[in-house]
Amino acid sequence: MFSSSAIDLVADEIGHFFHPRSPFTRETNAMTDWTASYTQAIANLERYSDLVDAVVAIAGHRRATLEQNAPEIRLESIAHRVRSKVPHLASRSAIKQRGCSGLLAHMHEAIFEDMGLGGDGEIALHPDASDLDLVLETGRGLPIACSLVYCSIAERLGIDAFGIDAPGHFLVGVRDRDSMLIVDPFGEGRLVDLQEFVNLVHAFDETIDPEKALMPAPALAWLDRWLRNLVVACDRSGESHLLPTWTSLLDETVRVLGSR
Repeated sequence: MFSSSAIDLVADEIGHFFHPRSPFTRETNAMTDWTASYTQAIANLERYSDLVDAVVAIAGHRRATLEQNAPEIRLESIAHRVRSKVPHLASRSAIKQRGCSGLLAHMHEAIFEDMGLGGDGEIALHPDASDLDLVLETGRGLPIACSLVYCSIAERLGIDAFGIDAPGHFLVGVRDRDSMLIVDPFGEGRLVDLQEFVNLVHAFDETIDPEKALMPAPALAWLDRWLRNLVVACDRSGESHLLPTWTSLLDETVRVLGSR
């Protein structure tokens, strides 16, 4: 749990980049132009489902035969199973009246126990750990990929979750009325207390204000980190031919999102 000032600070920023809107309609072709798909996706980033579109387009540059809608279908299927199991908890009015702790417990069961979402040091060294479609298939991915799975499903359930771009380890914040939790999806849903978070941040830079580090990660932070992870992983795994692609997408990301 965190101080009211920290919660208020986060509350002011939630939704700045990911605010509910009407679903973005995607067109799929037999031969997808993944660069065009990425450019289109980042021009319409308002929800976590939009961010999913963007990272799927990134993955398409490695796996051209990737089914563009497959990750969204998987994510919605998981959310649907949770809603069907506890319909009395999965409504905005129920969350407003009772909080989201009960619904969150069922969501954790679905993604961490049933799906097996999490990560390990070995998978982190391979580009597949940044391919959301493969992460959903295997349950193994980088911290930021596991966090996007978490946030995207939470969004579908009406749970107020957001990414935390902590140095060295991407995390998720969950705001429930007057309290807030920090969740480590890479650590299979482990809760991170305030002192551990402070230690994590200060291990990289003691001048960083932990409360500011709790601010919801903007779209640019998500995609910049995602692509830089791929630069490192592809260089290590013998896929250096893709480095110019990631550099080009980074430049396009900054061009489109840098002024937001």
